Amino acid sequence: MQQTITGLYLNHINYGDSSVILKLYTLQHGTTSFIVKGIKRKKGGLALLQPFHFLELISNFKPEKDLNFGNQVKLSQPSYSLTSDIRKGTVALFLTEVLNKTLKETAPSEEKYEVISSLIDYYDHADFIPIFHHYFIIQLINLLGIFPNYGYNKSIDLLNINKGLFEYNNQPDNSYFSLATSRAFKQISGTKFDELNNIHIDKKTKKQLLSDLVNYIETQTEIKKGSIQSFKILETVFN
Repeated sequence: MQQTITGLYLNHINYGDSSVILKLYTLQHGTTSFIVKGIKRKKGGLALLQPFHFLELISNFKPEKDLNFGNQVKLSQPSYSLTSDIRKGTVALFLTEVLNKTLKETAPSEEKYEVISSLIDYYDHADFIPIFHHYFIIQLINLLGIFPNYGYNKSIDLLNINKGLFEYNNQPDNSYFSLATSRAFKQISGTKFDELNNIHIDKKTKKQLLSDLVNYIETQTEIKKGSIQSFKILETVFN
């Protein structure tokens, strides 16, 4: 039976001369992929396949199949600023790579989908927020069930990347966040979205925090180390 499926764009690969295999994080079926025939021949077809785009398609979906067919792909909601602001577009590219690497489950999660879609919608309509990508990853860490346990001493505990907890260590190695990035993690995680612009973190700490967050999420989700690459593009654009 045909159904309309809504999902967040994660990735696509070419399939023949005019088609793609499209990977979406969907409300109804979790992460799943579709063969979409002829989309590269349609005017504006490839323009739909962009980071932070929410798409709709029609599919005779069968959950037991790893790959279903989809057609009549369209935007489920228009983009407000993501394609016109290079800073937002670059952040969207990076975070889409993170989502593509971490959202592996095929079981749907309404809570996870709604949180992610709400964050993207807020970001699309808000003024540019320099630490949005840090905030987004921290929220994703929570959604993935790998949020670290807080230590007892909020002022000096460091985040242990391997253990996923804050603890005191006066001789930390590279398996720990620094004191500055540990504090920044706690500060950002305890802040509401509409108050992010009130947080002031120096450039060096923001850069290191992003690297630490990527390291943390790769470690805790057992993604191949160094596989998340696009955050380096952020450094080029924002520098």
